[in-house]
Amino acid sequence: MRIVSVLAIGALSASASASVFTDATADLFDNGLSNLDIASVEMNDNGVDLTISITTASYQNWTKYMIMFNTVAGGATSNAWSRPIDLAGTEIDYFIGSWVDAPSSNSQFVAYETGAWNWGAASTFTNSVSGNTVSWTVSLASLGLSAGQTMWFDVATSGGGNDPGVDHLSRSDMATTGWGTPSVAGAFASYTVTPAPGAIALLGLVGLAARRRR
Repeated sequence: MRIVSVLAIGALSASASASVFTDATADLFDNGLSNLDIASVEMNDNGVDLTISITTASYQNWTKYMIMFNTVAGGATSNAWSRPIDLAGTEIDYFIGSWVDAPSSNSQFVAYETGAWNWGAASTFTNSVSGNTVSWTVSLASLGLSAGQTMWFDVATSGGGNDPGVDHLSRSDMATTGWGTPSVAGAFASYTVTPAPGAIALLGLVGLAARRRR
């Protein structure tokens, strides 16, 4: 998996940071399921909200998406949808499960609290679709994140029912050998939230000072 990160730095104010994480394609047990084949994931924040955009090789509205976040020590060893997914030792704190065959209220946000997924406080919101890309926006605060903090995450695509993760961003090879076999995640990717304005201003001043010494 190749990772390309871009951080826009301004001298006086924070800009959005974006990271694009690419995944190998044609790495499924059935490569005819190209709508489940993750091509890339973009993470982008503006210091307040985080936008996650998943691009697959093709698009079908029966695709299900799962986004799993590891933000602090501890957490769940399984996903909130109880799909047959082995997180390979990673514990997660927040989960987004989403589908696109409904026009609205097609995404669920769930937090892991006091030893269980807190469905009583789960929220429902709407994704957006553009071509083969589906996007979600949530507040950084809802993920317990603030400026400059780093989180780890994985993304998986799936079908309906009790299907496993057919493709995982965290793996460049097959995550499962078939519909009836649990998928296994790889190493989660990391993303760092935009630094606070003061930190970016300091970086700008350091850059100016360096240029003046030359």
